Amino acid sequence: MNTFREIDPDIICLVEGPKGERRIIDFCKDTLANNWVPILLKGPNDAIGAQDNNYQTKGSQWLWFLAKPNLANRCRLQDPNVWQAFTGVRTWRVNHWGQIRTSIHSHYRHPQVMIFDVGNGEELEFIGLHMKSTINLKRITRDEDGNLTGDYLEEALKARVKLATEAKNVREYVKAKFNQIARPGIMVSGDCNDGPGHDFFEGQYLQFDLIQTIQGEVLVAERFFNHALFDFPGHLRWTAKFRDPILEIPESRNPLLLDHILVSQPLVNGSLSFQINSQITSIKITRSCW
Repeated sequence: MNTFREIDPDIICLVEGPKGERRIIDFCKDTLANNWVPILLKGPNDAIGAQDNNYQTKGSQWLWFLAKPNLANRCRLQDPNVWQAFTGVRTWRVNHWGQIRTSIHSHYRHPQVMIFDVGNGEELEFIGLHMKSTINLKRITRDEDGNLTGDYLEEALKARVKLATEAKNVREYVKAKFNQIARPGIMVSGDCNDGPGHDFFEGQYLQFDLIQTIQGEVLVAERFFNHALFDFPGHLRWTAKFRDPILEIPESRNPLLLDHILVSQPLVNGSLSFQINSQITSIKITRSCW
């Protein structure tokens, strides 16, 4: 509750939240005293939990949008089927690194989209992400030259390729929105389980940057997304610290930017009445686990 009070957000994207409508309703009541309320798929005549399967979220860590009660009637949650209609897929084929045989992948936690009525006929679209990561329990093995080998390396590369395909699916949705609306106000936020730049695996094996995939191509400038922390000092651009067993870096010396807020150009170039300025102070990134 103290974190909520300190930030005092109008709308918050809660990552690693409780599973199901009943639990998020209880959390908002018991922990937040209903100072923020969940935006649900539940209709007025639906029993609580009747829509749980329609969020298309596996596991116990769910994505939720919470809003202050006076704003809740201006918010609506979009059915994930709409996302799939825009992208044209619910599942997709993946060729893991160096493999000819394809496998099928999908969002373990489906992106959740909340639409906010700004007024004057304008809407702001929030895309909440919690991309799937896999805890690698395989034993770390190396060859005589110190290169990773075996099951640990294969598991790590598969996980990162899966993340990349999830990011690509997000961009397919964004592309469809730009084809539908000339100047969409879109904000992407959440835990992508990877930060800008090439970490060990991206740099040595995969040669791609996951966040650049979500941001889009800078040469297609109108569809490129700005990162909320791009104009902050480098030592402030991190959201979590974890020990790195591969590079043998302790948690205290390994700040990582895993949680992101990215905004579409219409939100920063003045073409919409709702505008996000540089050195953002009204949009904040914080990390906490349910």
